[in-house]
Amino acid sequence: MKNLLIILTALLLTFSLLISTGCKKEDARPSYELRFTSTSDNPYLIEIDGTSEVIPGHTFKNYILEQGTYPWKVTQQSGYVLYPTVREGTITLDQDKEIIFP
Repeated sequence: MKNLLIILTALLLTFSLLISTGCKKEDARPSYELRFTSTSDNPYLIEIDGTSEVIPGHTFKNYILEQGTYPWKVTQQSGYVLYPTVREGTITLDQDKEIIFP
């Protein structure tokens, strides 16, 4: 009986120790919306965060990205005479933001 009590106490202490020192979930970085809005009649290629997509003129495209700094680029796909319009930059997301082009 005495041995059983010692074993149960040891198991209870071990279980309590495992619960109190368990893995903690990492804090997730917040996500924000980044909107690209085209005011042109022509389609544009949007490049950000390793993705690229062509959107028609006078439309927008929303991206949900984690907080951080991202390079971006938009390139006119048609409707130009000699050279396409290209806009590029870097944006730091710490709130919802919008990039309007051209």
